Amino acid sequence: MVSSSSSGTPGGFQSFLVSRRNQVGLLLAILVVTLHIALGLGFLWPVAAAAAYGAGVALTPPAKPKELPPPPITPTPIVLEDAMRETSGRLFKAGPPSAVVNQVKELEANIRFVLKEWDHLQPTPEHRQTMWNVVKVYYPEVISTYLDVPQFRDEAAVSVVVDSLTTLTNAVARIKKGILDDNLRAMDSQAQFLRGEFGALPGLDDDLSGSAGYDKQP
Repeated sequence: MVSSSSSGTPGGFQSFLVSRRNQVGLLLAILVVTLHIALGLGFLWPVAAAAAYGAGVALTPPAKPKELPPPPITPTPIVLEDAMRETSGRLFKAGPPSAVVNQVKELEANIRFVLKEWDHLQPTPEHRQTMWNVVKVYYPEVISTYLDVPQFRDEAAVSVVVDSLTTLTNAVARIKKGILDDNLRAMDSQAQFLRGEFGALPGLDDDLSGSAGYDKQP
């Protein structure tokens, strides 16, 4: 018991000394003692020293806590990917009919394609907003409403939810098509540049065995 008490004392005393308020209070108390030795403050000097220490502790503002660095910002594609998985997971756990599963798989494929090309949508923020609305708002609402139906495996319920999922799939597909069209335009522009620089270029499937410098050895 004695060793436990003695081992805890240095840590507590060290914490006492580290406190900014206690440091100021001790300095003022030492100043009073020094003045007593030099000038003589009478028999009440201990009271004056204690008062000086208390004033120092009370009047010294606490040290400002160190500001924590801001938490890292999760990229939007990761946020949307996680949200999509969470929504699809709720649906698959319920065991819906294959027609619903197939439509969800198509929707997921389109969403993943667009998310991989997220930087491509920087000039068109409205498309990014559409993706956010589809994944974070409409898709969860459609699935929640569908699963709330007691007979969600019935043909009527399946028909309605597949129709809603198809609408979302088509909305994302239009964004996907825009990305593909832009890529094709970029490829066509590159091809025109190459033709202008080097003339006609042989196609990838042309037989080059008769070309100069062609090595028949593998």
